[in-house]
Order: sequence, then C-alpha cells, then structure tokens
Amino acid sequence: MAEIPVEKKSSSKTWLWLLLAALLVVLIIWWLASSDDDVETAAVDNTQVEQVDTATPAAATGAMTLAAIMAQPQDYIGQEFTGEVDVGGPLTDRGFWVENDGARMYAIIIDQPREVPLDINPGQHLQINGGTIREGGDVGDVEGVPLDDDTRAVLRDQPAFMMVDESNIEILEDA
Repeated sequence: MAEIPVEKKSSSKTWLWLLLAALLVVLIIWWLASSDDDVETAAVDNTQVEQVDTATPAAATGAMTLAAIMAQPQDYIGQEFTGEVDVGGPLTDRGFWVENDGARMYAIIIDQPREVPLDINPGQHLQINGGTIREGGDVGDVEGVPLDDDTRAVLRDQPAFMMVDESNIEILEDA
C-alpha cells in the first residue's frame, strides 16, 4: 500500500471571515453615527442690533384706557379691557356706549341665554372684566344672536369696539 501524506492546510479562509466581520462592525458603527446627523443644529447670529429709542406704545406699558384705545385702536386689537365705565346712550338691542375719562367706545354684549337677562341703561356705572377689543368696520363673526341693522350701522363707523360676555359685566350703580 502506498503511503499518502496528509498535511493540515493552513486556514486561509479564516482571515477572510475576520475581515468580513470587521467590515460589518465598521458599517454598523457608521450607520449608528449617521442617524445623529438628522438633528439640526441652531445657528447663532452674531450680528449686532442697534438700539433705537422710540416712545413705548401705551399697549406695551399696560395703560389700557378708553382714551388710549380710541387714540390708537390698532395697538389694542385682540387685547382684553378691564375697568369701570359709565353707560351712555343711545342703545341698540345688543350694543351700548361705554364712557370713561372723556373717551367713548361702543360695546357689544355676547348674548348668552341667561335666566335673568342683563338690563343695561344709560347712566349706569359698570365693571367690565375681560372685554375683548375688536377691529371695527363691517363685522360678520360676532358671537351670539345675529346683530340688528342699527347695531351693524354703528359698528361700520367705528375704528374699534369692545366685545364683552354679559357674565363679565357687573352693574355697580343703577341710573
């Protein structure tokens, strides 16, 4: 019988598997690191801003009076008025004139069903809490019962008016 020498071959495939494993580890690390790139970083603006000394509008200082509102109504649109006012005439179904320190503004009641409706008359002294200042002109999105023609006519001529829920009105002194 012939003698066949058997030699163990060197494992040349082992280094190939180690190379593939290392490549796989590098790809996983690259994939995990690249997922953090989706986060945007904020850029810092280092430009200098020149301070301009201007008069602060009354709306920014908190001095909300009827006179200030009527002087510059665009500064107060959307803000809430709280204060004591007197009722002037003439009245409409849902509107009345409020007066304070010589200034006069038209107010509309958000007419919500109440057990006892609020009876506002000229000469009364009221406390209004949270009356919203709205832009005057042609108004179409007024809350509550639709406005009558007389009230709409008054609002068309006003630069601003006050919208107040009747639950935010307290009669302090009757006429």
